[in-house]
Amino acid sequence: MNDKLEKTLKELIPYIIVTGILFLLLPIFMGKSAGFMTYLIELVAFPLTALGCGIVYKIKKKRNNLYLCLIAPIFYALAALLYGMWRASWYTVLIYIAAYFLCGYLGQILGDILPIGKKGSAKNEQQSKPAERQRRVSAEEKPAKRHRTNTEEKTARPARRVNVEEISDVDDFVAQDPEKDNELDTSTTDDDIEAILRSIHNRKQQ
Repeated sequence: MNDKLEKTLKELIPYIIVTGILFLLLPIFMGKSAGFMTYLIELVAFPLTALGCGIVYKIKKKRNNLYLCLIAPIFYALAALLYGMWRASWYTVLIYIAAYFLCGYLGQILGDILPIGKKGSAKNEQQSKPAERQRRVSAEEKPAKRHRTNTEEKTARPARRVNVEEISDVDDFVAQDPEKDNELDTSTTDDDIEAILRSIHNRKQQ
């Protein structure tokens, strides 16, 4: 058996039990001849059973199910077979079968329209909306991690301290322009120091 069909049949078990009990036991009170109880059962009890099962199923499962609509017609056919209701004309029986099928489908439509069972779901939805909105606002307010450019990383990198021992002659540690000494501060980078050392080395070779 298909898993989906098997799952659907399991969902329909409570409705099958209720419909079967009513459709198979109520005809006991109908009597041998058609009378008030016969019309009350066939025109009121049976349609309300099919209608009520459709409404309850729709409220609980939130979807339509044509298999549910077949339960009442099938049990009506069984009741007719057991209690001799086939004495009615064949088209009358078909009318009842079609009517009970439509009652089951109409019940599912009403279950979607009626506000029964929707207050709790609406309340839960309203409670979930503020939490979802809060998460969305928090995500928007959280600043994105900014990627630093190479220039910013170079600027932010601490300056290298100049070791006097690396320079053979401290007197040579002057700029090409003797009137302006090189100033080492926190903005001096490794590249600047290497350029200064290279300049000193070149002047010593000259």
